[in-house]
Amino acid sequence: MPLYLYAVTDADHPLPVDGATGIGASPAPLRAVRAARVAAVVSEAPAQLRAKRRDLIAHQNVLLMLGAAGAVLPLRFGTLAPDDGAVRRALADQESLFTERLREVGDRVEFNVKALQDEDTALRDVLRDSAEARRLSALTRDGAGSHDDQVALGTVVAAGVEALQAQHALDITRRLEPLAHRTAAGDPTGEVFLNLSLLIERGRADAFAASVGQIAESLGHGLELRVTGPLPPYSFV
Repeated sequence: MPLYLYAVTDADHPLPVDGATGIGASPAPLRAVRAARVAAVVSEAPAQLRAKRRDLIAHQNVLLMLGAAGAVLPLRFGTLAPDDGAVRRALADQESLFTERLREVGDRVEFNVKALQDEDTALRDVLRDSAEARRLSALTRDGAGSHDDQVALGTVVAAGVEALQAQHALDITRRLEPLAHRTAAGDPTGEVFLNLSLLIERGRADAFAASVGQIAESLGHGLELRVTGPLPPYSFV
């Protein structure tokens, strides 16, 4: 029977409460496939596996349940194995690595911090700091500028916003890093100019969230920090 895999844990990691189920339209019960020192939490795989919102949420909820009880190595959505024997062989082959990673994440959780800046605020900041941007902006506003001036203004503003946000990202990261055991930078996307994951001691989760709030308040108008967590250590396994 094909299996769907959620995470690797210590062999004695407590499973979720009886009756907990996994993904699929008719989700099967969760269970553990154990090797000597580690285990994989699995359920029977659904007949058709697609990245539906329902199943993505179910996968994450299983990881959150497991993570609330201790160290867990999350597996990617869609990880499958043909049967229990294949899982046990994989666990045995990689037991030392899994054990090392479990010790590393230990009693720690992940927080993700994203930094955003209001577009109008970013533009004002560039115009404040760049004489060239102010000059080109005045030309285009008064109708005296050429098409080339308009293109140049766009280029100057884009470069100025990128430089300012890079500095903001560096400053925020420097303030957050001392609070974490480890950090992992993700790719910025859209309006998010900083995407930073941090590995935090579970017992310090509330204090960390409060510290991020204080940092956010000190950033000034137009800058925002969005915090997600505590989460399983997705970025550190």
